[in-house]
Amino acid sequence: MEEKTGSAHKVKFYVERQSFWVQAAVILMLLSATFRLIGCWGLWGDSFFAATQIALPLICNVLFILCILLLGRRFFGATALPVLLGVVFFIIKSFSFDSWLHTVLCIMLYLLVAVLYTATAFGAVRTKWLLVPLFALPFAYHIFVEDLPALGAGTLSFSAGMQEMSVLCVMLALLATAFGMKKKKPEEPKNKEKDKNKAPAKGPEKQEPEAAGTPAQAEAPAKAESSAKTESAAQPAPEQAPAGEAEPAETKSAP
Repeated sequence: MEEKTGSAHKVKFYVERQSFWVQAAVILMLLSATFRLIGCWGLWGDSFFAATQIALPLICNVLFILCILLLGRRFFGATALPVLLGVVFFIIKSFSFDSWLHTVLCIMLYLLVAVLYTATAFGAVRTKWLLVPLFALPFAYHIFVEDLPALGAGTLSFSAGMQEMSVLCVMLALLATAFGMKKKKPEEPKNKEKDKNKAPAKGPEKQEPEAAGTPAQAEAPAKAESSAKTESAAQPAPEQAPAGEAEPAETKSAP
């Protein structure tokens, strides 16, 4: 039963700082922040727009870079915080869409991203491969359904194009992060197995002194017998004394 419960523990995801995917995610987040600044330059007159569409995504970009570089190996779950803040940014942005159906569908997608990414980052979901289509499919939708037709029709302005590039870089950064994620099992079950393997080995070691004591007890009578033999050999034989006494008796009876 303990082995079953040990295998049911949450997995721990982490990323290597020197990984190609992590470096790509960092570069894409920096590009996203750059495109956001270029696309929204001069649009900070509206305080609400400046706070939610400029400051908030920039904070998400910088915070994600810090979390993945500084805490990616020790506590990958910290990257869920900038992702959740990014979800707030995208939900607010979705209210500017022309179609309410598009807004509702996007909000559902953003909530799915928040739940699935957070659950995966903290190990509740034991596989990272659900994140790949979660980020790859919306990226493909933006490219082939929205961006290319808008470029062909010439309806995409420079400012909107830079903001769209910023969004695409975020999607690619999260996709690269998903590819770079690695998982390792918790160390506690391994330590328990090592303790179990060491426990039987202690039994024979304790019995060695007892086994070593029994030959010593067996040698004690043997040493006593050998000492007794040496003492008896040092003393004169009891048969010689009567022989010496019998000689005077024979001399007396000679006449």
